[in-house]
Amino acid sequence: MDKKLLLCEFLFLLFISASAQHPVIGGYNVYYGCLHNHSNVSDGSGTPATAYNYAKNISHLDFFGLSDHSYSISSDEWEDIQSQADNYNEDGVFTSFYGFEWSADGTYGHITVVNTADYCSTDSPTNSLNGLSSWLSARSGGVAFFNHPGRDTYNTIEFGYFASSPSDQFVGIELWNSGNGFSTYYYNDGYYSGDNNKSFIDEANERGWKLGASGSEDNHSGTWGAYSQYRLAVLSNSLTRPALLDAIRERRFFSTLDKNIALSFKINGMEMGSSLAGGNYTARIQAVDADGETFNQVILFNRNHDIVNQWSLNSGSVNVTANLTTFDGDYYYVKVRQADGDEAISSPIWISGGSSNQHPVCSITTPSNGSTFSAPAIITIGANASDSDGSVTKVEFLPGFNKIGRTSVLHIASRGVVFQPVIIHLQSGLQIMRVPLQLPAGICNCERQINYCQS
Repeated sequence: MDKKLLLCEFLFLLFISASAQHPVIGGYNVYYGCLHNHSNVSDGSGTPATAYNYAKNISHLDFFGLSDHSYSISSDEWEDIQSQADNYNEDGVFTSFYGFEWSADGTYGHITVVNTADYCSTDSPTNSLNGLSSWLSARSGGVAFFNHPGRDTYNTIEFGYFASSPSDQFVGIELWNSGNGFSTYYYNDGYYSGDNNKSFIDEANERGWKLGASGSEDNHSGTWGAYSQYRLAVLSNSLTRPALLDAIRERRFFSTLDKNIALSFKINGMEMGSSLAGGNYTARIQAVDADGETFNQVILFNRNHDIVNQWSLNSGSVNVTANLTTFDGDYYYVKVRQADGDEAISSPIWISGGSSNQHPVCSITTPSNGSTFSAPAIITIGANASDSDGSVTKVEFLPGFNKIGRTSVLHIASRGVVFQPVIIHLQSGLQIMRVPLQLPAGICNCERQINYCQS
């Protein structure tokens, strides 16, 4: 009886020890927390000491940061925030950060800045995104995140719609905020329309920024880390401030709506956030859940927000691969979904250098340029197309922006494509016919003017 009791106690202690370990995936530990939160220094509840204690000892986050609005912070309060962060920081147990939220209401929006010795306001010269970037560049240890994009419609030029010169110290953008998940901050059409429904993160990265997939509780209620199960997850070798900061600078993090999904996304063995030269590589996606929840979908996206590959599954773990031909300027990221609808989105992997993608070539073969027809008329339009380093999948004929026909492939030889002609019935007017070739790597347009007039 005593031996059985001792064995049960041993097994119980073994289980506790194992369950207390952080998930490991892709060769890294996974740590969960959030960096954008508030105290009574600005418009939140509780003192900074209360916030750090709650996150560490009640919510049991791995890391946590305060980022009160800079316009509310006094110099004494800033010193207290830093002091409390240092007091609660404990290597291997809990990593605490300090920062502030640069809040340009009505114009550029809100940005969390982490790990700078001082803070700045939204007054000149830091009253613009360029001004903040310049200020941050003089503080090499700092990193920044774009907060809750699109939430505040009164911000007329939020983040300058990412048109300013990118700063490498801006490392992420929120895909969830407070209790609002991907449905608010990822599944949207961003600031720009007509771009294949790209969300804010894709619109930024398309314009040269290198932003990872982040998210934060933005807690104002005094329940830091307990308000939701959403997390920012960082892949790091250890739970220390320097190690996590290095991982964050490398964009080695992902955004998750489940508190303990572990996700790895690698191309050629290099983890999310990496950059590598263009070439032919293997992508590998791995995921597990500490609660054993089932995954049912994995999607690999490219920079155009096109689906490169998709897997349907019913498994407690993910381990899938895909072959990729990559070119300078590409990037890729992944999304995994569980049976209960929870999802996680990785930071991208960027392709920089190596081969450049060659644009496709297309031409309208019939009718000849400047042809004139008397209405009503039946006009046959044909086109040839080729892509030296890819494949043409279809050709669409558009007068302006309205599609009037789509062809199928008739013949392929030496990567050239001849399409069956499209026959259209036109009544009257003056048109320019445009042929966009929709390709895995992009779109090529060629034009031919066809005149047709009233009889």
